[in-house]
Amino acid sequence: MKQLWKTFMLASVLGTFVSAYQEPVSQSQPHPSGTVVTKNSRNTEVQPVKKAVGITPDMISTAQQKLNNKGYKAGPATGKVNAQTRRAIHNFQKDEKLTVTGKLDENTLSHLNVGGSDTLGAAPADIGRGGKAAGHDIMGGHPIAATKAMGVGIGRSGKKVGEGTKSLAVSGKDKVSGEPKTNDAPK
Repeated sequence: MKQLWKTFMLASVLGTFVSAYQEPVSQSQPHPSGTVVTKNSRNTEVQPVKKAVGITPDMISTAQQKLNNKGYKAGPATGKVNAQTRRAIHNFQKDEKLTVTGKLDENTLSHLNVGGSDTLGAAPADIGRGGKAAGHDIMGGHPIAATKAMGVGIGRSGKKVGEGTKSLAVSGKDKVSGEPKTNDAPK
């Protein structure tokens, strides 16, 4: 499997290099969407933009309910973030030793086991943004920046796949068990 992955990456990089040398870059060409300019020189270097998973009211409502179940007092599960919900998220992040932002980010959602399918669905776009940035960098004569762009895109995608898979696996386990656990021993 490792050899297959190395072969795939080598073929991707070589294909990108070949296509880059077929068309010269004009200096007036803007950077592709989904990228940000990191270095302005004769030809610009770009890297992929970090894009968060879209948070829906259903995800917020589920997160509020899970925070309430864990004793964080997020308020009623309305699907709208208010001061009480932000405070609960902040305290949850602090207790779980996450980066404390007070916002429902991918890592927090994963620890709450919420939004796994949405997180997984956003992963391929990270690879696409990395590929766009890499293609632009190669055409501009910046192979090192291109390699970094691909690595950043693949890394972000991998993180989303991991977070989403964990969230789905745990929430699936909860669904299978059905009833909430009690302290009563079977009779």
